[in-house]
Amino acid sequence: MRRKLTPWLIAALTATGFGLVHATAAGAAETGPADYVSLGSSFAAGPGIPDLQPGSPSACGRSTNNYASVLARDRGLGHTDASCSGATTANVVTTGQAGQPPQVDAVTADTTLVTVTIGGNDVNYLGSINTYSCQTSGGSDCGSVDTAAIDQAFGELPGRMRDVVNRIREKAPSARILVVSYFSLLPPSGACDGVPLTDDQLGYEHSIADRLATVTADAAGATGAELVDLAGASRDHSACAAEPWVEKYTAPAGRVTYHPNEAGMLGAAQLIESVL
Repeated sequence: MRRKLTPWLIAALTATGFGLVHATAAGAAETGPADYVSLGSSFAAGPGIPDLQPGSPSACGRSTNNYASVLARDRGLGHTDASCSGATTANVVTTGQAGQPPQVDAVTADTTLVTVTIGGNDVNYLGSINTYSCQTSGGSDCGSVDTAAIDQAFGELPGRMRDVVNRIREKAPSARILVVSYFSLLPPSGACDGVPLTDDQLGYEHSIADRLATVTADAAGATGAELVDLAGASRDHSACAAEPWVEKYTAPAGRVTYHPNEAGMLGAAQLIESVL
């Protein structure tokens, strides 16, 4: 029987420190044909969330408890995870990464479901938040944020995002393609302990997040893909929230700053299930 990822289950698993890998047959998602392929950047891969997928490149940081792995186990899907931390749209369609081919190579004519979270690295979303947080917290060698380059990248991103979906559809004409937007990272106003951003920096990062969410939604609409509005669903679970779905800048050892945690990945999987 397929298990519903209810809020109480999310809370229980988070509180006890156990992910669904402990609650289901280990490796069940890998035993069948790869009818589900997951693509994307670190927000799909789940770096820092135990455990690292066996056999996957350590540089990609693919977790056994990222949203795709949770979804695959819950629905009994044969699953191939091609996501990789640091990936851009180019790494999905044309350019290999971490010794792997372009991610879309994992998609075949037999694929029936594809999820993809991509575009944030194209516009230096996480890079800019980390740079500002480093600067404001008094760090050294923080670098700088090139807002002109970000604006230029945003001008190119709509076409790149459409190319991603169109290339997936070329490979798997009958597959359902779900474009999953990025988690909301920051509170609507004011920062908090562990999120060292000035009001101006916070406002600028909100503008990047809003633009990225809009481009993602527009790309899904323009290509006939389905949007999973994770940006909206996670708005009350920012790094400063009482029940955060993402880490703060001052993340615990082994975790990745401003990246999803177990509760976030479970919440994302539940949201995708509601779309399916």
